[in-house]
Amino acid sequence: MSEPGVTPAFTGEWELVEATGSLFQQFRQRVPGGWLVVVAMGDSPSMSFLPDPQGEWNPPIKQSRKKGFQ
Repeated sequence: MSEPGVTPAFTGEWELVEATGSLFQQFRQRVPGGWLVVVAMGDSPSMSFLPDPQGEWNPPIKQSRKKGFQ
């Protein structure tokens, strides 16, 4: 939680990456130097960092600006 009157430098907004025919969900979030990537299959999520300083990873996005996983 941020302090009153202080705007966070990073909003933490997630995007749901389109994954046709797969049994898992993949979310990404732009962070300095690349992406945080969460892959969730049922109740088993896994997070990793994908280096991409230029922001070139451009997969099809199913939902944009999701604040949480659903």
